Amino acid sequence: MNTTRATRDIPPAALATFRVTAARDADEHAANLSRWNQTYDQLSPGAFAGEVRELWLPHAQVFVERTNRSLRQSCMAWPDAIWFGVPLPSAQAPATVGGTAIAHTDIAVRPGGTEFELRTPEDFGIFGIVVRAEELARYMDEVEHRDPASVLGQRAVLSVQPWARARLCRALLEILSEAARHAPPDGIATADASEAAQACGDLQERLLGSLVTLLMAANDSAARPTITHINRQRTVQRIRDYLLAHAADPIAVPDLCRHFHLSRRALQYCFEDVAGMSPAAYLRALRLNGVRRDLRAGAGQRTVSDVAAAWGFHHLSQFAQDYRRMFGELPSAALRGGAN
Repeated sequence: MNTTRATRDIPPAALATFRVTAARDADEHAANLSRWNQTYDQLSPGAFAGEVRELWLPHAQVFVERTNRSLRQSCMAWPDAIWFGVPLPSAQAPATVGGTAIAHTDIAVRPGGTEFELRTPEDFGIFGIVVRAEELARYMDEVEHRDPASVLGQRAVLSVQPWARARLCRALLEILSEAARHAPPDGIATADASEAAQACGDLQERLLGSLVTLLMAANDSAARPTITHINRQRTVQRIRDYLLAHAADPIAVPDLCRHFHLSRRALQYCFEDVAGMSPAAYLRALRLNGVRRDLRAGAGQRTVSDVAAAWGFHHLSQFAQDYRRMFGELPSAALRGGAN
């Protein structure tokens, strides 16, 4: 998790700000979401393209994020808030949060200030709603006489009624479209401050109303991850931590089997279940993303070969081929781009 990026303040009360950002690099795209701490690893090959359309309200952040490549995302929303993730209906394959699949009738839920892992397929889009926890609790108490904790529990995925999910998606599209039409970069364009406050308050009321309607239609019988899946998830995380701690070592799949006392088949099952790819492909993607991140950061005065070696790549011709296949450009382009 990259914790060095500066985060932007939440806009003052009675203001709404809307912006659109595009990126050609996964980590650059991750940094475009305001007040989140994120690190993205690109998992599928090809040039990256991503877009974020983001609206800030007094007590909430609403966005739609689109990416064209499969990603592993380490995410952390801003503190004292709750994040709700609603994959777009057009998504061709399910994303996973903490290793649990988000089905087409599900939404993801995670507390702010806590790191979680999201894995997304190619050509993916997701609505994000981040609401101040105390504001959501106030609204639910006044409107539904319920406590959010009694509805959400500790689950990362909630199964909801399809009609409520569809209604929320329509409301989010309408809210973002309205903000795009009426809000310049520094706030909603209205005749005076009182009108601006009213417009902003109306958007937030519509957002909270649609969100709470969906939460009250949650299905308590949602599937929970099995013990086997939880153990595989922990194994993959332990292996990832080990690989990052020994990035320069030429670690291969047999080395992982010996170190973690796992058969090759068990290791394969773990990664296919949790990461959706083989251990070898995961290891290569992890290292290639590490190289790209260092190259774009400048990596001091080191050359491409120095950075590659620091991530365990010692055959430069093969490394260059793998890098270009993954990111759609030569590693030298990332080094030049990071220096600009």
